[in-house]
Amino acid sequence: MSRIADIITKQLALATATETGSANEDTFEGDLTVDANTNMIVAGPITVPNITVNGNLSITNEVDITTGDLNVGTNGSLSIVN
Repeated sequence: MSRIADIITKQLALATATETGSANEDTFEGDLTVDANTNMIVAGPITVPNITVNGNLSITNEVDITTGDLNVGTNGSLSIVN
């Protein structure tokens, strides 16, 4: 194989091997809790029974809280970005 072909092959393998991402379901069966000193982002729209935020939580799009309990602690932060 030529040197250029070797480089291209290695770059393609590296790109495939190192791709990472995070995903979340659109419906949470359990409550969503963000502990103090923790940052979390959730891709919406989502449905979740209850949310407790003692750290920092950002939600994109929209959230439906089915049980209706949203608790943002004194040092907690909640952002919903559409």
